Amino acid sequence: MTASSSIQLNNASEAATVSTIAQTGKSAQTGKSSVSAQSVASREPAAKHVPLAPASKSGDYAFLGATPGSVADAFYMAAAEDWQAAINSRFVNELLDDTLPDSVLISYLVQDFTFFMQPTLERLTAQAPTQEIRDMLNRQAEFFADREKPYFLRFLYGVDERLQASVPQTPANREYCAYLDQIAATGSFAQLLCLMCAMEWLYLAWAKRTVDAGVVQQVPAHRGWVELHEGDLFRRWVGNLIELVNRYASVDGPEAAVFPEVARLERAFFEDSYAYAVGESEEERES
Repeated sequence: MTASSSIQLNNASEAATVSTIAQTGKSAQTGKSSVSAQSVASREPAAKHVPLAPASKSGDYAFLGATPGSVADAFYMAAAEDWQAAINSRFVNELLDDTLPDSVLISYLVQDFTFFMQPTLERLTAQAPTQEIRDMLNRQAEFFADREKPYFLRFLYGVDERLQASVPQTPANREYCAYLDQIAATGSFAQLLCLMCAMEWLYLAWAKRTVDAGVVQQVPAHRGWVELHEGDLFRRWVGNLIELVNRYASVDGPEAAVFPEVARLERAFFEDSYAYAVGESEEERES
């Protein structure tokens, strides 16, 4: 789940369908037609296996401002168990190693699209206490529109819409969306801030695994998802959120419950992608 939940895509008018999209990474405007799941990703493995992330330690993200003793570091450690399970999940492992079944990737992306309908970023921006913070959040919204929107158009909307519609909302996705709705509707700026920070930081944490290992994915859909959640721009975004958490959140406030809950929901969200994979038998999903 990503913070781009605030951007709504007009798939009715902008969807591009390309049978060779996974091989070329380029979009040819051919109109809507059926594209098999096998065209989303090739089955060539990554250059090498990406090691698991080590157990969380205080100060792991001091380079982004989560120094030992800081509020953000305390929240990070409070979520450690589910956080580690999420960033080392089967889904992440297979995506980073280029062995993720296409059917699971499609299911995951269909689920992730529902988060675009959540007003998390807009509500956070509306509650921002200074114009400087509002400007920073608005710049990030533009980044999501410019970078993440094309990713979905290329790698999800090349999939036949009937196939997309066949993927039901998973229990984890439903629970996650309800939690986002609750915080967006009634939460304080600190709670919304922690919600955004936890979601984005956790995604950086799993993508950082492959960067640390020096492994570049060979499947364009996998590589693209990593590139959206690593690199200087995304690290700066997460660092900005961490700095704001340190400034506006308290370990004694209700926002302290947000990081552990987000980690739990993200873990379940990854796991549910297998239970609702598109076009595979139960035996194939378990293999």
